[in-house]
Amino acid sequence: MLNSVGVIPDGNRRFAKKYGMDFSEAYMKGFDKVKNVVRWASEKNVKEVYFWALSFENFSKRSKVELSVLFTLMKKYIDKALSDKTFVDLNCKVSFFGNRIVLPQNVLSRIDKIESQTRDCSSYNLGIGLAYSGREELITASKKIAADVLENKITINEVDENTFSNYLYTHASPDLVIRTGSVSRLSGFMPWQAVYSELYFSSKLWPEFEKKDFNKAVEFFDSTERRFGK
Repeated sequence: MLNSVGVIPDGNRRFAKKYGMDFSEAYMKGFDKVKNVVRWASEKNVKEVYFWALSFENFSKRSKVELSVLFTLMKKYIDKALSDKTFVDLNCKVSFFGNRIVLPQNVLSRIDKIESQTRDCSSYNLGIGLAYSGREELITASKKIAADVLENKITINEVDENTFSNYLYTHASPDLVIRTGSVSRLSGFMPWQAVYSELYFSSKLWPEFEKKDFNKAVEFFDSTERRFGK
């Protein structure tokens, strides 16, 4: 049964180049797609959707101008969602995961507001990876565990898979991971959590991804035999 979906929405900049538009316009189309996917998922009784919006590595590899545009768009998108109560109407709880320390304060304040506004929503969960890197997540978790062992909060023998999971940014374990943009890799998305996820790679650039494409991914999942290492 498909309960949780992870999404790597790749191809915004290529979409802008393909159609000769400003990349900020392409990213806005990508942001608008998030709400659509949550609705499509709900129609399939999928309760959790997790997006990778911005990687931790983007902070060193993308220009300050591009990051500034992205953060401006994020603020506008969150402000609109807050004003319209978009996710409250969907009864969808919104949360963010990643290294929040590197995010601008005016983005963090909006994140706090949307999380607070949707805290009591219970039908669906929307998780958004912001400043997220799977490797950074694992390193951070390991450091926290080491510190707690040294402070005698836990013993080394208590560290098992369940304990380790509690130190990660998110406990999500997506049944299916969808990546758009004709790229067949996870690039560090949830390396711990997605170990048994089914993987679906779409040739569509993210702003081109439509309901029929999402349904194809679900059909692919339904056709697979999940073995969980057996």
